[in-house]
Amino acid sequence: MKHLKTLLAMLIIAIIFLFAACTGQAQETVEDTAGTETVLRITSNPEGAEVFINGEPYDGVTPLTIRGLSPGRYSVEVVKARYRKESRYVEVKPGENAVRFSLAETSLYYLWKITPLLLLGAVMTLFLTIISVFNGIIIGTFAGMARVVPVRLLNIISGVYVNFFRGTPLLVQIFMIHFGLPPVLGSLFGDGTPIPLNPFLSAFSALSINSGAYVAEIIRAGIQSIDRGQMEAARSLGMSYWQAMRHIILPQAVKRVIPPLGNEFIAMLKDSSLVSVIGMEELVRKAQVIVTRTYRPTETWLGVGLVFLMMTLPFTKVVTELERRLKTGD
Repeated sequence: MKHLKTLLAMLIIAIIFLFAACTGQAQETVEDTAGTETVLRITSNPEGAEVFINGEPYDGVTPLTIRGLSPGRYSVEVVKARYRKESRYVEVKPGENAVRFSLAETSLYYLWKITPLLLLGAVMTLFLTIISVFNGIIIGTFAGMARVVPVRLLNIISGVYVNFFRGTPLLVQIFMIHFGLPPVLGSLFGDGTPIPLNPFLSAFSALSINSGAYVAEIIRAGIQSIDRGQMEAARSLGMSYWQAMRHIILPQAVKRVIPPLGNEFIAMLKDSSLVSVIGMEELVRKAQVIVTRTYRPTETWLGVGLVFLMMTLPFTKVVTELERRLKTGD
């Protein structure tokens, strides 16, 4: 009986100590929780954005550290000039809290930022178009004359050239030259290994040959629009066919082909965008690179359209003025 009382007393003492330890630990936990400071750190890219908490402005700009907030849900909004404002709900808990915002430029500011890159691509587009149309005029002049001269073989060769390059898409012609020609060159001038072509050379060649086919038809139509009697009169005066063509027919035909040649230049300026498929760094290719980096296609392609418009409008005015002056000189 005495041992039972001793055992019971020890059990009661152990329960009292255990209860006291649990109470002290709970109190310590409550005190630790109560002593934890609530901190909210707000950052943004770019920095320097104003901060609004539940619609009320907070003193300071990002990066910003706010202390003393009560735990709960808050509406956090950041605002920066020339950037779109961003907002979200943040669940603030005792201790460290962090939220980061990535700000996107407004559409106008974004267009302003990418304009230098687009203009750099536009310079290459313009340069490529000028030299391609220039070569096209040279090729087309000879091909156009070959279509009207009384030599059957020249008629056939020029006809095949014009019909093929006017009847097939420019994109296919670019692929034929850039991807189809290297194996042929490798077989002719090497051991069969394809000889790769520079994108500029491929683009330049494809655009020049394509332009030459269209210019050839323009020249042919211009020559045939001149009254046949003028050729007969020149021949009756002792001129050869080529002398009559050079001194009588072609000078008159030039005035008539200038407007369609201007239209050909404008069309080639726009069609040159197709060379972007072979990696040529012109206007459209620049825009593709920008879109892959910014994921903003709407503003980017709008900018590309405006740049093309700025390039084509002046040439349209120049062609119209030149046509007016040539008519005045008749």
